Amino acid sequence: MNVEVIFAQMLMLFAMMLTGYLIWKKEWFDEAAYQKLSKIVVNILNPILVIYGVVGKDSGGDAELVLWNLGFVALFYVILILTGLVYVWVFRPAESERRLYRLMTIFPNVGFMGIPVISAVFGAESMIYIVLYMLGYNLILYTYGLALARKAAEDAGSVVSREQNQWKRMINPGTISSVAAVIIFLFGIPLPAPAVNFCDYMGNATIPLSMLLIGMSIAKADLKKIFSNGKIYAYTAVKMLLLPILMIVLFRPFSVEPVIFGVFILQLAMPVGSIVTLVAKESGADETLCTNGIVLSTLASIVTIPLVCMFL
Repeated sequence: MNVEVIFAQMLMLFAMMLTGYLIWKKEWFDEAAYQKLSKIVVNILNPILVIYGVVGKDSGGDAELVLWNLGFVALFYVILILTGLVYVWVFRPAESERRLYRLMTIFPNVGFMGIPVISAVFGAESMIYIVLYMLGYNLILYTYGLALARKAAEDAGSVVSREQNQWKRMINPGTISSVAAVIIFLFGIPLPAPAVNFCDYMGNATIPLSMLLIGMSIAKADLKKIFSNGKIYAYTAVKMLLLPILMIVLFRPFSVEPVIFGVFILQLAMPVGSIVTLVAKESGADETLCTNGIVLSTLASIVTIPLVCMFL
């Protein structure tokens, strides 16, 4: 794998983040505009990019590769659940923070940042592999993830609200587009040329707008306070460097399809997902730790992802 190319891609994405950072600091965006653009990216542009990534791709013998990838997706979440448990056992964070660290570990940014970074590295053909991580993400987030967040709220002494329709939250544009992409890919369903062109043009807007939003989210954070939290540094190093590099070493003796394995490793190296803060907040837990983890891990990813790729 050409690390220079990957580093160049990360620099390009960083430049987009920096642009978003400056836009927020210049006050050209306010919170209302930020929330609206975020909804457009998450609910419209990301799903369109997912569909475009599989349109016109011949599944041929790749159906078997998709099944292999499904196995890696299952392994991915098992590893993250176990890593969260090991981390809190070794580093002994405060009781009120333990389940939040586990929540941050299990739910990296597989879609909002995973899509632009991985597609920039491996191209659009990697999209069929990415969507399975998104499907697993939604399934685990709105079951195990919500339960973990509520337990974290109870640990902090908060009153926990019970949402009755959490299963309905799994039915969202991200899940629908992921299922549609798998069906289109496996059955080779053709789309008319205008639809393909529409997905192409709209999907191309996803990466720059996603990076702008991430830059704005960094600009909103109290960086001085985040950088003074030593525990977050240790967590970021374990999650974004030690874990993916360890997996590379463990799998080195085995012959694994390069793109499937590359997607698996890069997903492990992704920063904390922004949805974690929302889940923690809605459940009554203290979302400050999650926000700190998101910002620091996102900034660190500019360096850590190319470093991880050096070992691939």
